Amino acid sequence: MYKYFSNIYNLYWKHKNFFPKKQYSCFGEDLFVSDYFKNQDSGFYVDVGSYHPFFWNNTYLLHKKKWSGINIDANPLSTELFKFARRDDYNFNLAITNKKKNKITLYYRRKMNVLNTTDESFAKKNFPNGYETTDVECSTLDSVLSKTKYKGKVIDFLNIDVENTEKDVLESLSFEIYRPKLICVEIHSESEENLRNNITYQFLLEKKYEIAWQKEYSFIFSHV
Repeated sequence: MYKYFSNIYNLYWKHKNFFPKKQYSCFGEDLFVSDYFKNQDSGFYVDVGSYHPFFWNNTYLLHKKKWSGINIDANPLSTELFKFARRDDYNFNLAITNKKKNKITLYYRRKMNVLNTTDESFAKKNFPNGYETTDVECSTLDSVLSKTKYKGKVIDFLNIDVENTEKDVLESLSFEIYRPKLICVEIHSESEENLRNNITYQFLLEKKYEIAWQKEYSFIFSHV
């Protein structure tokens, strides 16, 4: 019973998610994505660093349109909330990496925090008052997909929010097989030059993607 009410608190009360909203993402990413796929009745998303089923979530509007998909987060509480709220999705408590290992260190300030990361340098910069660490299971995106009904299928929408390890996630995916139609990533760049030199941006250009939408540090890329 305690777990049930704890889930209700973290899903609805904590983030004031009692009533339906026009958008659930931070900058309106979900509005662009939903409009992009307005003529597509069904599809599937992959959300890496999914955090919360509703709050600042880029896939919930698609979920409301009866799409389904895969939600992945290194935080066990996040995964528990997804299992509670999105029971038709695959929900994995994992960190995604391009490295061949079974465990990776997660740096965090509290259980539910949008800045939790597996990048130590990012943690030192963004948690100046200190942080805690724990080992979490990790996997490649290819390996996760291979365990689902979406194995070998083109991804409609790939959302990545992993605090400075976006390129690692992208490198763990076989683009020749899964070739996402849209990819949303964070890129923190203060100038056009910084953007051009960003490793995630360069990787996506090499994979024949171009910017389709951008606001603040959130970028959505489409395949050329």
